Amino acid sequence: MSDQLDLEEQVEKRRPVFLTVLCVLSFISLGFGILSGAASLAMGPSSEEQMLDARVEMADAINQVESSGLTTLSGVLEKLQRMTEEINDNFYLAGTINFIILLGGLYGVIKMFKGFKVGFHIYIVYCLLSISAVYLYVSPSNIPSGVIIINALFSGLFILLYSRNLKWMK
Repeated sequence: MSDQLDLEEQVEKRRPVFLTVLCVLSFISLGFGILSGAASLAMGPSSEEQMLDARVEMADAINQVESSGLTTLSGVLEKLQRMTEEINDNFYLAGTINFIILLGGLYGVIKMFKGFKVGFHIYIVYCLLSISAVYLYVSPSNIPSGVIIINALFSGLFILLYSRNLKWMK
């Protein structure tokens, strides 16, 4: 009888495979974000020449889209261009904020990987901050709502998927 209880406790303590898969996906995504964010901060903001080249490329893309009759998409592209310029103007603020948020997300995933519910709550805060942080350094009128909606959908999906494993966490 005692051996059966020990076996049940061991089975209960094993990390669910689904949680492991989610954590690995999150580790890859967050790790890539942290590495690219650190590299970006080390390289610094884009120069005026680079920004001019980006404006020219975006203007060409907008002209092509408008000639195709997709005027709504051209408006989104114009907002993306303005958003890119504002991010570049506030480069170090944006980079630092995003880097700190990514580190918080990584900490939350590590805690969930180890089986602690507090990691789930940290992950929710990370998701909310990653969605809304752009409003700290970009004017709301220059942020396409589609960007926010897509970020919110992916964040909501991962929160939902992680919540399926809460019963295993302590």
